[in-house]
Amino acid sequence: MNTLRRQRRMVVTLLLGVAVLVTLSQHSYSQFGIGLGDDDGFSVDIFQAGKTGMSLVEARRSFTLKHEHYLGRAVAANILSKYTVYKDPAANRYVTLLGQTIAAHSDMPQTFGGYLFILLDSDEVNAFAAPGGIIFITRGMLRACENEDQLAVVLAHEIAHVQGRHGIELIKDSRWKKFGANLGLLIVAGVDGGNLAPLVDVFGDMVKDIANEIMTKGYGKKLEKQADTDALTILMRVGYEPHESITLMQNMQERFVKGKKDFAKTHPKPKDRIKTIGKALKGEPEASEVPAVRVSRFDAAMSQARAQ
Repeated sequence: MNTLRRQRRMVVTLLLGVAVLVTLSQHSYSQFGIGLGDDDGFSVDIFQAGKTGMSLVEARRSFTLKHEHYLGRAVAANILSKYTVYKDPAANRYVTLLGQTIAAHSDMPQTFGGYLFILLDSDEVNAFAAPGGIIFITRGMLRACENEDQLAVVLAHEIAHVQGRHGIELIKDSRWKKFGANLGLLIVAGVDGGNLAPLVDVFGDMVKDIANEIMTKGYGKKLEKQADTDALTILMRVGYEPHESITLMQNMQERFVKGKKDFAKTHPKPKDRIKTIGKALKGEPEASEVPAVRVSRFDAAMSQARAQ
C-alpha cells in the first residue's frame, strides 16, 4: 500500500472516531417541519444589496447564502410533502456523522443553516440535494451501496451540488427578474420585515422551479458531471476509496430501468457516469479493498434501513 493511500485510511478512521458527531437533533428544523415560518428572523438585513430596476446579473449576485437557506427549506418542504421520512435512529445518526464529516472537507464546509441529512422511506434508488445543504437519501439508494465508501460517494456527490450552488442554477430567468424587482422595491420602501409577501411570492415560484427539476429531471448532464468529479476530490480529502464510485455506478446500472421514477430520471445513465469518473481517476493509485471496519460499521448501522 502506498503512503498516500495509507494516509487517507488513517484520516478517515480518525475522523469517524473523534467527536465530530452531529446528531439530527442539532439541525432538526423542528424534526423536519421545514418551511418559511414567522419566526425565521427574515428581516431587512438580507435586502441590503440591490436597487430598483436591477439587472438580471445584479439580481443573481444579490442572492445570498441566507436567501439560499430559506429557499432550500421551502424546497425541502415540497420534497417532504411527497415522501415519508424514514425514522431509524441508528441509520440517521450514522448517515449524519458520515455526511458532516464529508461536508467538512468540501469547498463549502458550512452553510447558513448547516447541513442536514434525511433518510426517505422509499424504494426509489435516488438522492437529492436542496439548496443550502439539505440532503435526502432513499432506502433504495442505501440498498445500492455495499459499504461505507459507496455511501460516502453518494453523500459527496450531493454535497458537491451544494458547494457548487447548483440549485439556484435551476431558477428560470423570469424568476430572477421578478426577484430583482421586488428586492429593489423592498429596499426603497424601507421594509422592516413586516411585509414579506412579495418575497414569499417570488420564492414560491423559485421553489416550483427547483423542486420539480430535482425530483423529475435532475440538475442536467453538465452539473451532474461536475458533481461526480468534484465528489472524487472531496472523497480523497477525507480518505475514502474513490474507485468505489465506479463500483457503485455498476451496482446502479444493474438496477437501471428505463422510465422508472428514480435516478434513471434525475441523473445521467450509470454507464456514462462511469466513463466520466474513470477519466477523472486516470493517474490515481489503483483501487484497494475497503477496510473491514468500514464495511462492518456500515452493515451494523444500515441493517434495518437496507432490509427489503
